[in-house]
Amino acid sequence: MADIDRIIEQIVAASRAKAGRAFASSKVYGSEPILMRGSQLASYLPEPIRQMRALAHRPEARSWTDARLFVEQGRLMAGYEDDCPYAGTFQSYFPTYDVMDNHQLRGYFTWRAKVRRGEVEKTSTSFAYVYLYELINGIGAEAGEPAFRAIETFWQAYRELDPTLDRYVRPWLVDYAVYHDLDPALALPFADVEHDRAVGVLACAQQTVLAQSPARGGRRAPHAFGAEQESNEGLLSALDAVSTHRLRESRLYRDEPDAVRDVVRAVFDRLVRYYHGSRSQDLVENLFGARRPMPHLMFASAVFYPGGKHADCVYHLGETRTYECRGGIWTCTALHDGGGRSAKLGQVLRAVDRQLRTALDYPHPLKERGDPKYLTQLIDREIRDYLTWREAHAPVRVEIDLSKLAGIRSAAAVTREALLVDEEREEEPAAAAAGPAVPEPAMSAQAEKNDDLGLTAEERELLDDLLAGRSAQAAQADLLVDAINEKLFDLVGDTVLEFDETGSPALVEDYVDDVRAAL
Repeated sequence: MADIDRIIEQIVAASRAKAGRAFASSKVYGSEPILMRGSQLASYLPEPIRQMRALAHRPEARSWTDARLFVEQGRLMAGYEDDCPYAGTFQSYFPTYDVMDNHQLRGYFTWRAKVRRGEVEKTSTSFAYVYLYELINGIGAEAGEPAFRAIETFWQAYRELDPTLDRYVRPWLVDYAVYHDLDPALALPFADVEHDRAVGVLACAQQTVLAQSPARGGRRAPHAFGAEQESNEGLLSALDAVSTHRLRESRLYRDEPDAVRDVVRAVFDRLVRYYHGSRSQDLVENLFGARRPMPHLMFASAVFYPGGKHADCVYHLGETRTYECRGGIWTCTALHDGGGRSAKLGQVLRAVDRQLRTALDYPHPLKERGDPKYLTQLIDREIRDYLTWREAHAPVRVEIDLSKLAGIRSAAAVTREALLVDEEREEEPAAAAAGPAVPEPAMSAQAEKNDDLGLTAEERELLDDLLAGRSAQAAQADLLVDAINEKLFDLVGDTVLEFDETGSPALVEDYVDDVRAAL
């Protein structure tokens, strides 16, 4: 076939040559022929598009639905490409080929050809939906995982240009995996299973609370604050995942995590009992509904023609959602709350956040938003119980100033001197005048030092073993430990030996240097 562009260029060049010399001063402007391809003429319509238009007027097409006509036309044009960009705007609630005029139709097939080559460009959103409808119906991609991947790839690329597609494409991907019995792992990232799991955690916690509740008229045991911290953290995470108020991201949780966890758990338990006894629905069902089967329309808001009844089947998507087809009718057993965060639960958690900040005199208070009186009273009661428990279980802090030990020993020496009777004072100079005693062969300077501390040979041997890092092998170690602690109490003002987890004596780490220096 001749090169049309080259032929047009030759005709234009010949026309310029007849108009005169290039530098003739008598002629500045010259007329040139306006030549274009036949496909570029406004009245031109490619034959495949003519055939597609004619398909809608066939006798058999009169009984077709709009969805079937779209699919039949799409299959006819599955491999068609055009080269006539459309600069206008195309908008339609249910866009199909039939609602496009010829310019829009050629512009769509031109844009689609670029998309198939990997060139995804911003266009009218309705063009993007028509392309998605084609993939859902198996036009342009093999039905099954290849078409699923094609939908996912196009959506991920085009959402960077127009994120409004997310609202429809995410559920369409889930429906596509279910309808074609694909691996559930493909659909899980686009389903609200995390939301459903969080609601499941709340439902299990609610069941536990109700199982432990006393009989009607019985007295409720006080809440066990400080217990089951891991369970409380799991409950708080689940609440945070489905609430509009993100309590775990608040300043109070960062500074007082234990208080937030315990109070939230106590408030949740109290609300569970309140709803169970005073309302027609339990707390979790009131907030999110219950898991129940509901009719499910596959590919809602999309142009989809199944071509026949789907075979009976059951499809499990994760642990919280089940799809079932019976006689071509689909049902979905799941929560039907839309997967959104609960504003009602958010009000409860924000009230806890605000009331607890007030009770703790936290420097960053929250503003009052007109919370129900029953809710604020319930929360204040649990906060009061928690603060009472925390005060009763506050650890006793003991601080020992080792720098004052020397002063204590000096004062003890003065007191000892004041308590001596005259005869004891006379004995000390007499002993000094008698001269140094001849040491016994078995007595050494180290033994004299032991006598100053009042330690026996066995006690000193035990201390030497512990200071050297050797395990103590002494018999009756418990008696020796008590004796050593009593004799060295004046030295450090505390016990220097204790028993470790194996039951063996060990030096208290803080006093190792003091004992070593004394020996």
